[in-house]
Amino acid sequence: MNSKREIFTYDITKSQIIIDPNWFIGFMEGEGTFGIKTGSSLYLQVAQKNTSQECLNGITNYLIALSNNTKYFHTQSNKILPLNVTSAINAKTSVVSLVVSNIDVLYYYILPLLDEYKFYSRKFEDFKLWRMALILKIRGYYYTLEGKNLFLEISEILNKRYSTTVSSENVKEIINNISKKFEDIIKKDSPFDIELDIPHTENVRKFSIANRSEKPKTVYIYTNEGLIEGSPFTSYSAAHFNLLGIVKYPLPFFKTLNLWY
Repeated sequence: MNSKREIFTYDITKSQIIIDPNWFIGFMEGEGTFGIKTGSSLYLQVAQKNTSQECLNGITNYLIALSNNTKYFHTQSNKILPLNVTSAINAKTSVVSLVVSNIDVLYYYILPLLDEYKFYSRKFEDFKLWRMALILKIRGYYYTLEGKNLFLEISEILNKRYSTTVSSENVKEIINNISKKFEDIIKKDSPFDIELDIPHTENVRKFSIANRSEKPKTVYIYTNEGLIEGSPFTSYSAAHFNLLGIVKYPLPFFKTLNLWY
């Protein structure tokens, strides 16, 4: 036996993968997705085979630690929840997807990291589009007609950018037009005051209340004899209360009374 043999120790209880911002950006360029689901839900996703559990655990821990990033906060008493990572496995491919989809988390914790470090592949174009959509949503422009239309444009080109039916020249032109529209929109006052550092859902609620009176609902109710007395009403509840002094019955109940809305 060689008595001068050097002995190496390996601690299997600790991750051997050291993740830093550059490592994460590089991983995103190869295995990441900047996505927008049908409708308006944004998400960031990274994927890896389930045999790379150590890598998946390392990425999860790294992302969760981003909750300590306060760069985009304006107050010390913010109400933004910590970052949470969800995972799902594709049973056919054994690929595990790690997903972050909370709009506040994407803006306050993920975006500062992505803004600070450089992309080197065409994934940067995806990031630019996704970033514009995120800002439209978090600042409330999405809840205006102009902002929502642009958001949908971004969603469409982001989901079709790698399609063989769309030429690279057309994609480039579309992205340039989107960028110009985006710059014009964000020059306007933001519908949401993000400096309050409150959850996006709370900003939506405040915005809805503030703009409710600007778009009053008009409800006309007819019978076989014509327009019912008191029409139009400002809501279904008001119409129901006027008719029967109740507000809790659903519309199908009133249709049995031969009323038309």
